Amino acid sequence: MKILIVDDISDNREMLGRLMTQYSRKYQVETEVFYAEHGKDCVDICNERSIDLIFMDIIMPVMDGLEATKIVKKEHPSIMIIVVSSENDEEIKSQILQAGAEDYVLKPFSSVIMLNRLNNYSKLINSRNSISYQPRAINTFTHSVYSYQLKFFISNDDELAQFWETLLVRLNFQKHISDLSDFVRLIFRLANMQLHKSYKCNVYMEENEDNFYFTMDNMKLLQADIISKSIQKCPFNFLHKLEGDFLSFTLPRLTTETRHTSVTDTLSIEETSPALSLPSAEIIKDTLQTYDFLDEDALEEFELVISKLQIEIMLMGSSSLTLDDIDIMNEHIKQLSSLLAISNDSYVIATALNDLSILLDEYSEPFLSMSSDLSAMMISFINDLIMWKEMMFNTGAPSTDFLDSSMSSSVQMIRAVFVCDDQGSEDMEDIFDF
Repeated sequence: MKILIVDDISDNREMLGRLMTQYSRKYQVETEVFYAEHGKDCVDICNERSIDLIFMDIIMPVMDGLEATKIVKKEHPSIMIIVVSSENDEEIKSQILQAGAEDYVLKPFSSVIMLNRLNNYSKLINSRNSISYQPRAINTFTHSVYSYQLKFFISNDDELAQFWETLLVRLNFQKHISDLSDFVRLIFRLANMQLHKSYKCNVYMEENEDNFYFTMDNMKLLQADIISKSIQKCPFNFLHKLEGDFLSFTLPRLTTETRHTSVTDTLSIEETSPALSLPSAEIIKDTLQTYDFLDEDALEEFELVISKLQIEIMLMGSSSLTLDDIDIMNEHIKQLSSLLAISNDSYVIATALNDLSILLDEYSEPFLSMSSDLSAMMISFINDLIMWKEMMFNTGAPSTDFLDSSMSSSVQMIRAVFVCDDQGSEDMEDIFDF
């Protein structure tokens, strides 16, 4: 295990180094220890060597521990960072943990407790890095995956919506998988076909150091040509394999290139030009930022209304839905459109909401009669809107036009149901093509 100790005080570095030696002897673990006097040295060493664990001080010259943690976690997310500091400040602790540090140890500490913690850290690192042959792996591509897996049981629209929310919002998988939204839409469409036929299914997620593997079961219940047709409609050619009852997809894990010069470039630009948030074009695709085109009151109202709209949409599969419920839903949509229309940055989303409102004005009764069939598309739309809000204002989005085309397309597809219904020419399979 390669350990890096980062501290500007030599006595602290030596003390932690001796502790690493004790750990190596006590637990018979081979360790290699490196030292850095500040955050800049830490970043350079991480770029040059495969570090497993960092003990990071906070207050240091040249570059502090918080900034170093942000850079290391961006460039090398698998490295475990443990903060060791005498700063007993909750705000500082919160900031550095949010930046990606796994633990915060307050100085002075007990060597016995630290040795036990170090042993736990080592076990976590080994479990992260271990790939073994799993005879019970679900995917149809490989058995060389990590020993854990995520499993989603999907028997209704709510559980399908939770799958969507978990991958795109809670676990924020966009930072690991390219074109994730389109892939989740594909899974959403296939699962909807099963639910439409009153089938249930499981979606499994497995991974190794190179790829993520998503597998759906109970696929024998759907015709192979229908499955193939649905996959072909996806704008991206996701590698897949259908074997027996299982359909698996493999998605490459996103990797960040190691750039020895980019860190220096970033630092120099930030020092001379603080206003620049994107230091080089090379990392624009990996940069997320939050926006403030809605003021605090407007954002609070937006969050309140969107939660009410989500509840109304979740009721769409219910037989007790009435025209009054449709009117309430429409009123919420109009409120959201009005809130977003005040800014150019959200104009496309506001227009999509306005188009949806006009649709409900024109087709309220047909919408009510078809609400059960339309619920999946409406759930897809509201989940996109919730994710857009969360990433745009809280966790960070790649640009102001994030999800614009997705939500506009969803509204157009919902509208197409009624247009095609008027013409009497729409196949039911295509209704769920979103």
